[in-house]
Amino acid sequence: MRSTTRRTAASAALLLSGVLLLSACDSGTGSGTGSGSGSASSTSSSGASSTASGPAGGSTASPAASSTAVAAPGGPTASGAPTADAAGCHNLVATAAVKAAVTHDYGAAVNRGHITPRPHQFLYGQCGGTSYAASAFDLTPGATYGDQVAAQDDGSTRKYFSLAANGTWTLIGSAGFPDTGGCLAQIPQALATAWGGCHPGQQ
Repeated sequence: MRSTTRRTAASAALLLSGVLLLSACDSGTGSGTGSGSGSASSTSSSGASSTASGPAGGSTASPAASSTAVAAPGGPTASGAPTADAAGCHNLVATAAVKAAVTHDYGAAVNRGHITPRPHQFLYGQCGGTSYAASAFDLTPGATYGDQVAAQDDGSTRKYFSLAANGTWTLIGSAGFPDTGGCLAQIPQALATAWGGCHPGQQ
């Protein structure tokens, strides 16, 4: 009877040991599997986070580049004192036709037929729709004694003209003798400035 009881106790102990051992093995396997799964999940999460941050960074940089590309160029604003043009006066280039017309009309008015504009002294411009010109004159070959007398003193200084409504250049004044510079009062101030003060020898 005692022998049977001992065998039964021994069998029970052996069975319990086997159950405990099997339980321990299952626990170790589960732990390893859980750890691997957690690691994979962490890796996947990290990758997803990295992927998401990439496009976000790109979208942030894109507007900045676009803003730089479309920025309107800036520049200084033109400013300063009014010019002769702003006052409605313009210093113009005197063509050969203008010089010829002024010479012809002046010669006819003062009976001087052998004259030509003095080089580098012809001035031409316009103010408010009125044209102005100025020049001194030299004699040309064939000048008469009367031409020579008329060309002396006051006759040698710069003459000032305006274009009349009938298209004729009319004498409006003469520089003093000797001519020390300065435009006639009949010349608008803005044009006188554009002409450099009408200094002798200036064109």
